[in-house]
Amino acid sequence: MKKLAFLILAHNDSVHLSKLIKALNYNSDFYVHIDKKTNIKEFQDRIPLKNVFFLENRITVSWAGISMVDALFELIHEVLKCEIEYSHAVFITGSCYPIKSIKTIYEEFISNPEKEYINFIDMRDSPEHYIKLIKQKWFKEPIFHFKNKHLINLDKCIRFLLNKLKLKNHWGEKIIPYTGHTWCALTMNCCKYVYEYHRNNPWFREMNRFTMAADEHYIHTIIGNSFFKPLSLGVTKYKGRGLYQYTSIYLIDKSLVKWYDLNDWKEIKASDKLFIRKVNSQTGNELVTKINNELF
Repeated sequence: MKKLAFLILAHNDSVHLSKLIKALNYNSDFYVHIDKKTNIKEFQDRIPLKNVFFLENRITVSWAGISMVDALFELIHEVLKCEIEYSHAVFITGSCYPIKSIKTIYEEFISNPEKEYINFIDMRDSPEHYIKLIKQKWFKEPIFHFKNKHLINLDKCIRFLLNKLKLKNHWGEKIIPYTGHTWCALTMNCCKYVYEYHRNNPWFREMNRFTMAADEHYIHTIIGNSFFKPLSLGVTKYKGRGLYQYTSIYLIDKSLVKWYDLNDWKEIKASDKLFIRKVNSQTGNELVTKINNELF
């Protein structure tokens, strides 16, 4: 019987991460990347399970920076080197939670062994917004790795001014740029292809290095320009700005920043998605309890 691999990016809230893994712990293994800025020991002590593997090689992740992509590929590398033929690698964050039972989720993936649970939009269809995220240079990663808070603030000011210059970023015209929700589920064959493409084409990472939110188009573009495209959920018609409209298996609020709580119960119960994003242990405990009691 094949298993699932959950590839988790987390940076805080070990309490919620523990609940998330407990809810998904059925014929599954968990590969967890904890942001290098975070003390990993708290997570390891709270989640001492044999099928939870905390990555040793950790990345300091910057919001919307290429380091998000680097952390994702550390996870992909870790799951591939184990040489276990999982059905799918499910990309998820430490602030997600299932809204269907794990057996329902498991059967969905196992029943579709060649399906890539990723969809995307053509960024060229959005000249007013999405294409600018790759055609302009965005300085999201620190230029200087200072530890002094005043120098850190100076670095942020420099990057703010550089962003204002709207410098041009070169994008290869032969490559169709696709974007979508970062969190998806891919077969092992697709993971291997994506990883090999990333490793063998360093120019592709360099081309994406100064794009905005590279994690939302890096893997999508590789798959969208490959023979895995027909096996994916495909290209979605552009309906305007807001990636909440283009998610595959995740329910996320249109604000993209809202944290779900018990007040959102009706929306969650009515959703046909498999997971919600975002929920935490500070405001979401009652919601998690209700999901466990009524949806599982």
